[in-house]
Amino acid sequence: MDYNQAKQNLKKYWGFDDFRPGQDEVVQSVLDGNETLVLFPTGGGKSLCYQVPATVLPGLTLVISPLVALMQDQVDQLNKRGIRSAFINSTLPQFEVEQRLINARNGMYTLLYCAPERLETNLFQQEAPNLNIQLVAVDEAHCISEWGHDFRPPYRRIRENIEACIGKTRFMALTATATPRVKEDIISVMGFRNPVVISKGFERKNLKWWVKATEQKSTTLLNMVQKAPGSGLVYASTRRGCNELAALVRSKGIACEAYHAGLTSLDRKRIQEQWIDNTLPLVVATNAFGMGIDKPDCRYVIHYDIAYSLEAYYQEAGRAGRDGELSFPTLLVKKSDLVHARKRLNDSYPDYDLVQRVYTLLCDTLHLALGSVHEGPQTVSLQHVSKRSGLRNTLIMNCLRVLNRLGVIVLSQNTEPQFGIRFNRNKDVLLDIMLEWKNEAKQRFLENLMRLYIPESLNDTHFIDQSTVMTKLELTYNGVVKGLDVLSNEGLLKWESRTDDPVVQVLEARSSRAPITRKEVEQFRDIQKEKLEMMIGYALTSGCRSAYIRRYFGEEEVPESCGFCDRCLAVKRNTYNEEDIKRTLLELKKSPLTLTQIARVCKIPEESAMQMLRWLATERKVRYTKETAQFSLR
Repeated sequence: MDYNQAKQNLKKYWGFDDFRPGQDEVVQSVLDGNETLVLFPTGGGKSLCYQVPATVLPGLTLVISPLVALMQDQVDQLNKRGIRSAFINSTLPQFEVEQRLINARNGMYTLLYCAPERLETNLFQQEAPNLNIQLVAVDEAHCISEWGHDFRPPYRRIRENIEACIGKTRFMALTATATPRVKEDIISVMGFRNPVVISKGFERKNLKWWVKATEQKSTTLLNMVQKAPGSGLVYASTRRGCNELAALVRSKGIACEAYHAGLTSLDRKRIQEQWIDNTLPLVVATNAFGMGIDKPDCRYVIHYDIAYSLEAYYQEAGRAGRDGELSFPTLLVKKSDLVHARKRLNDSYPDYDLVQRVYTLLCDTLHLALGSVHEGPQTVSLQHVSKRSGLRNTLIMNCLRVLNRLGVIVLSQNTEPQFGIRFNRNKDVLLDIMLEWKNEAKQRFLENLMRLYIPESLNDTHFIDQSTVMTKLELTYNGVVKGLDVLSNEGLLKWESRTDDPVVQVLEARSSRAPITRKEVEQFRDIQKEKLEMMIGYALTSGCRSAYIRRYFGEEEVPESCGFCDRCLAVKRNTYNEEDIKRTLLELKKSPLTLTQIARVCKIPEESAMQMLRWLATERKVRYTKETAQFSLR
């Protein structure tokens, strides 16, 4: 393939004279037909690595992407540049998905985005052989690995599902957060035999990595955002936290909004667009915000709550300074945060017996008898399961997530509030009743409602996103509810509203117990615990924060100091010499020793000793024996 054509298209569509370092190697490798693994930091320009080859290749580039918002944003950007693109995902009605696949079959798109779950549908498998897929780009490829921070089982079946439909084609995988273990897992699962691996490292020279220890986090946050230049993001772990912090910031006269899955898609889109065009300087969001959004001038990212893993933190904090200008990712921490984080993790990953119990409850709720097969995805009422079992909704969801990760079920979350309607009369009767009304607004409401919901809602309750209903009916939320209440009182329909109930499909015939082992459940939990401990290590380290991140992601020969993180710039150092302590640890002749013994010998707190031991473990100079809780030299 012509690399010169790729450079011409780079100029034509994006206005750039040349690729960034590393991008050129990736594009050349893809055009040469090599299996290619791309390891670029957040903001390193991964998207261009498959978008530019897509404009050169003669057929369709299929992009596997995990998030709806990411797909929407990238497709919008590509279409604005004159590159015909589309996405297919769960937000679209079935007829629209079918139409877009027909368009792709007819060569109308250069790129088509979809989630990995889409590859397993009958419709896609039937259409795929006709799509002329020349390249499959697996974005956010860390989702392939159980050691990745956002593991999704369907990612592990991408190549298998594609090749079962179309045979051989080009594959590439891209991620910004791959540790050495995740990198190996990606290569293995993707079936890459001799891949070209192109890495730009994980250093972000323009970012001042900062951790602020404070017992008054809300006060500190306000001081920071009042002084901060430009636009920024604040990440909080819960919807309630987002709402409260956004209200607090607004009380000081700063324009700010909360962003989370409880909002309608219209509100989420509005907030995202206002933040990108700088009419809204600050957003307080859960971690879904920002994925794939092309905003280069975010000047700061503040984490109000500690992330569960360093991968997640690096990705979220790395949304600052994508234009290369000086920017500030900051983590706010108080002492109790670390205790709460460990507790949250334990609560999030239930034990084996509880997972088994929820599996039984789920099958009973879905009316699955022993040996029967679940015919298709169904919405599960968390409130119903909770009332039946006495378990909290969050605990039930955590068990479902474990079952999803271990391949027992396929789980998707309804992130969009929905209106559900079931008509009590057939279509002809409804039309006759409507014609008798003298109120034109009432007639128009029912007519539009019937167009939206019939025929599906004649036999069962049919759900449609609230934002779609509001748009089609040209009414506010309260206007829709008022109209539905009127028709309900007249006995024409029943309606309900739902928000977060999950959609579930049990993959195998029901058995007396879920087909998983205690070891699998515990291993999964232990992986997450290890990740959290490394994140806590970042917050507590007395060394360079940039160096900590880079070593975590497998870089070798990293300088001991970046020169501008908070640790490197601190005027006051710890009263003990860290290098001397490391040397003492390595010179210890007694082996093995417990953490308490090591801290006593070195005359330092156990927490400080633990951080140093983690460093030495990553450098493969000490080993930890779990059974005896002891450390020894390698």
